[in-house]
Amino acid sequence: MTTLTLVIPTYNLGHYFDETLQTIADQTVEFELWLVDDHSTDGTAEKASDFVSGRPTFHVERFKQHRGVSAARNFGLAHATGDVIAFADGDDQLDPDYVKTLVNGFKNGVVAVAVGYLWWHTTIDQRNVYLPMSQREMFKQVSHRGTDVGGYIWNKAYSLAAIREANLQFDESLSIAEDYLFTASYVAKTPGVYVYDPALRYTKVNRPGSTIHTRNLHDQRVEEQVFSYIRRLGESI
Repeated sequence: MTTLTLVIPTYNLGHYFDETLQTIADQTVEFELWLVDDHSTDGTAEKASDFVSGRPTFHVERFKQHRGVSAARNFGLAHATGDVIAFADGDDQLDPDYVKTLVNGFKNGVVAVAVGYLWWHTTIDQRNVYLPMSQREMFKQVSHRGTDVGGYIWNKAYSLAAIREANLQFDESLSIAEDYLFTASYVAKTPGVYVYDPALRYTKVNRPGSTIHTRNLHDQRVEEQVFSYIRRLGESI
């Protein structure tokens, strides 16, 4: 049976974290969890420690200084023991079958699984069915804004062996579009079968103060540079 590691960075999440933790506790299958706290100062880290207590497959790491979301994800990536790995944000909400749907998709050479999500863009087709995609088809989905699958990391699970074979990590110098870069790089370097289940398994919460709400002109320029690099990646597929 495929095993999954879920990595969730946390940083000053306030009351949003409570609902996230409840949706983690409500998952219908077992999995490994890493809560990686990026030096929170509002009690988030203490909540994380209390939550994992008594759960052998749940872990918490508390950074001694603020290092950024990519560093937190890279820590989880380095310590994951599952066959596959998924990343969620600490202020979002998971459907009870989020982990189950991701895990069950890894059959017959599948190298990544994506699920439907609820945010600013929601698909019309919300069937609970695994739709196969080629490497090229998936790259087109993850390298462009506004697609059904998206380039986000939080509605996907990846083969941990493939990540390590490609020597992939999150770029800790980026504060924006690092998820698109990671996902597009994974697809560009990982041939195989991809699947997408459109059923809504992830809800993105719009929290004031999050990165998406605080972008400035510099961030926009960096984002364009990232997407320019991603377009070049696609030329190799």
